[in-house]
Amino acid sequence: MKKLTLLACSLFAFTAVAQAKEAMTPVSRSKEVMAAPVSSKEVLVEPIVVEEVIVAPVVENPWGYVNLRAGWDFWGEYGNFKRHETYDTTLSKKTKDFGGELAIEAYKHWDYVDLGLGVAYQSHMKRKTSNFESVDYSGAEYKSVPIYVTGRYNINYWDWAATPYLKANLGYSFNFNSKDVDAGSTSYGTKVDDGLYWAAGFGVQYEDFNVDVLYGANYAKTKVDNPTGGSDKFDNDYERVTLSVGYKFDIQ
Repeated sequence: MKKLTLLACSLFAFTAVAQAKEAMTPVSRSKEVMAAPVSSKEVLVEPIVVEEVIVAPVVENPWGYVNLRAGWDFWGEYGNFKRHETYDTTLSKKTKDFGGELAIEAYKHWDYVDLGLGVAYQSHMKRKTSNFESVDYSGAEYKSVPIYVTGRYNINYWDWAATPYLKANLGYSFNFNSKDVDAGSTSYGTKVDDGLYWAAGFGVQYEDFNVDVLYGANYAKTKVDNPTGGSDKFDNDYERVTLSVGYKFDIQ
């Protein structure tokens, strides 16, 4: 009997302890987590404009240039010739027809001054016919190839689109192709010497084109055969005013 009573008490005590532990066990509650509603809005992004920057190449002043030039003599005059001092002029100094030149010039360039060398082919105007003692006289013309030093002073202080300049040439003229003196039905042989050449004037440069007006002279002496033997020699300089048009090519 005592054993049964002891066993019943033990069972009761074990049951009480188990219930107490169950009561102390925390109860986890599951909660539904609700995400906050996200409003979807259209985001407009302005386009970024990227400007293309073009860097212009640095253009240095050219070292120099070559100038090709063609000119026209719109006025010219020769030295006149007298067979004898007591006679009137036998050959007229006045001219007619066409005269002109082709030239090439190479320049070294500085701020205001250009210096260089040039060579030209010059075909001079014809001499007008003169009459002496009922005889018509003409001839004693010639052609020239001068080699010269040339210079230009550029008046570009105000940065104009067109640049005025002063120009001068100085050199030596090789004269050739001397024409005989025609005197009616008779002709007299001639020979021309070489001499000094110079020219000076002004012009305008616009971009690669230039126009100038020069007054110049080729110095020469012409020897005319004498029908009785020997020869006569006279100053036969050719002076003229030349209008030229040129085009330049830069040298870097």
